[in-house]
Amino acid sequence: MNRLSHPARVSPATVNPPATRGRTTLRTSVFSALATLSMLAAAPAMADVLHFDNLLPDVYESGQTLNTSSYNLLFLADPTTAAGGGVSGVGAILDGRAGSSCDIAACPQGATGNYLAILNDGGVNFSRADHQAFTLGGFDYSFIAPVSGLPDQNWGQLQLSGTLSNGQVVTTSLAFPGQGSDGNYAFRTASLLGGFSNYVFTGLTFNACIFNESGMCSNSLDFPAFNQGQFALDNINISAVPEPSTYMLLLAGLGAIGMLSRRRAGKIVGNASVQGA
Repeated sequence: MNRLSHPARVSPATVNPPATRGRTTLRTSVFSALATLSMLAAAPAMADVLHFDNLLPDVYESGQTLNTSSYNLLFLADPTTAAGGGVSGVGAILDGRAGSSCDIAACPQGATGNYLAILNDGGVNFSRADHQAFTLGGFDYSFIAPVSGLPDQNWGQLQLSGTLSNGQVVTTSLAFPGQGSDGNYAFRTASLLGGFSNYVFTGLTFNACIFNESGMCSNSLDFPAFNQGQFALDNINISAVPEPSTYMLLLAGLGAIGMLSRRRAGKIVGNASVQGA
C-alpha cells in the first residue's frame, strides 16, 4: 500500500494488481470476521460436563451454594421445611466407588466416580456464575431408594423446571430408571422430552416426586413425599450461550470492516486510473 502513495514509481502495467490486492484485502477481512462469527455461533456446542470428580465427598444444607465449573448449585429445602423457614440436609457429593457412601439409603449402581445426590425431598437449582444463559444437552440420573430390596416398579419421576430469559417457566418430567437384574437401581442417560434440550435457560431446577396411593406423583406441602423423593445426577452436559449483544458487536464490526475496505479499494482504483492516463 505504501508504493501507491508514490505515483511516479507505478507504471500503467502495474495499475490493476494493486487494485486487485485491495479487493482481496476486503474479502480476506470479511471472510476472517465471518469465520470468527461462525466460531462464536458454534460456541454453545462446546459444553461443560459436570461430573463432580474434582470435589471431595461432602454434605450440604438447604440454602447453601456449591460453586463448580462456572456454575452455582443452590440446594433447596423440601416443601414442608421451606414453608416453615427451616433448614434441612438435602445435598451430598458421594463417591460411587465406595460402598460406605450410603448407610441409610440404597445408592445407585454404575457411577465410576463422584456424583451429586439430592436427598429428603429436596432439590437443586443450576445457574451460571457469570449470569449467562445456558442449554442442557443431557445427563445421567437414578432413583435413590430409601431402602434396598424394594419391588421393581416406577416409584416416582425426576422433575425439571427451567426459567427462560423472559421469565417464562417450562417443565418436563422423566420416569426413574428401574432396577437391574441384581435388584439395584442404576444410572441411566436421560432422554429429554418435548424439545427441552432446545430451550435456553437462566436457571434450571431438579427435584423429584413420588407416586401416592391415588396415582398422583407429588412432593408438595399438601402431598409430601415423606423423604422418599431422592435422586442422583452425574455427567451433566450443560453449555453457556453467548449474550446476543456479543453477536451484534461482531456484526457491527463486520459492517465497519466492509465500509473501510470499500473506501480503501475506491482510493486504489482512483489512483490507478490517474496514473495510467
